[in-house]
Amino acid sequence: MLKNELQYIEEILFAPETFCTDAISEIDIGWQCKLIRQAWEKAIFSDISEHSLVRYFHYHLDGLTKLLDGLSLYDYGDNLKNIEEALLALIDRIKSFYSTYFNPDAYAPAAYHQRLIGQLTGSIGLIKENLQTAMLSSELKTCLFNWLSEMTEVGDDIRYSFRSLGYLEELIRQIPSIDFCSGKAEEILVAILCRSNFNYLSFFVYRQNYIREVLVSFTSAQERLDYLQEQRANVLSCPEAKKLGYDTSWPSLKIMLGEWLQEEICLTEQALRRENEIRAETNVPKLPIEMSVAHMACLIRLLFEESVFATNNLKLIFKCFAGHYQTKRQSVISPGSLSKEFYSIDQHTAARVRDLLQKMVQRINRNFFPVLVVINAIILSCSDKR
Repeated sequence: MLKNELQYIEEILFAPETFCTDAISEIDIGWQCKLIRQAWEKAIFSDISEHSLVRYFHYHLDGLTKLLDGLSLYDYGDNLKNIEEALLALIDRIKSFYSTYFNPDAYAPAAYHQRLIGQLTGSIGLIKENLQTAMLSSELKTCLFNWLSEMTEVGDDIRYSFRSLGYLEELIRQIPSIDFCSGKAEEILVAILCRSNFNYLSFFVYRQNYIREVLVSFTSAQERLDYLQEQRANVLSCPEAKKLGYDTSWPSLKIMLGEWLQEEICLTEQALRRENEIRAETNVPKLPIEMSVAHMACLIRLLFEESVFATNNLKLIFKCFAGHYQTKRQSVISPGSLSKEFYSIDQHTAARVRDLLQKMVQRINRNFFPVLVVINAIILSCSDKR
């Protein structure tokens, strides 16, 4: 039958009489921890289900955390260090020997965090020293300094999971291997952080800004699109640590960057289509005509009012005429100028267009209705004789 193996220690450490007697000094914490380790080993080799074992060790891990955090509330004098070390050793045993049943997402006690920072002090100091003189972008330096400052701060109100602290330890051990005097230091550092799923918000913003700075150097949408697609392919092909990251509750850096790049690709594709449309319009040679913009607008209005166009969209009509015709005085006609003239036609303009239309009618009659022309000529001659 599984039970709370920490019960005796809890009762001794937090019993009221402990603080007014020398009972605390008589506790053989080493012996008590040995009994706990034996009980754990016995549980492992028993016929207890896996599910029960998970709950058993998770319960003891939480119990050890509460014990360690509770120690800071009382004054145990010289015994405090020995008690802390013994309880931390029990956590280490679960993590090392019973890793299957260890809960990495549980919050670690402050003493565990503090011990880890003490173990990493040398490496963290070396990293900070190298960052000061390294040829890295200021944004990346600031990002790493903020992360180190945040993760090394220990306090009663600051809690990280065992997984987060394990991630810190792994990353701290990798970074010092970089040659920060090398011209490729930033490239190597970024590669390590990406593979390690460093989904720290400032680092994500740094990666976005870096890509945006490169995009500014390209003059065409096609070049920007090619670069974005290349970056997305690199991001998707980059291996990353599984179940590890600065914050495992957030999406991975790979997902965040990949989705952002996909959005940028969609926007750039739209810009490319607009560029192609504009290029297609500008490549079509404009047809010169022997009339002014005002006369053209008047003719457009007549055609529009007679429903010659199969659309009522005047903006589209103005854009089409402006893009394909030019007058003697204006090689470039704006849709706006056509619209202005369309709504401000005067009698002089109307008269010139009427003369043009009458000449067109006369030409039609001559070319297609010659009999009518002869009859009209006879009628006119008879009228003159009278």
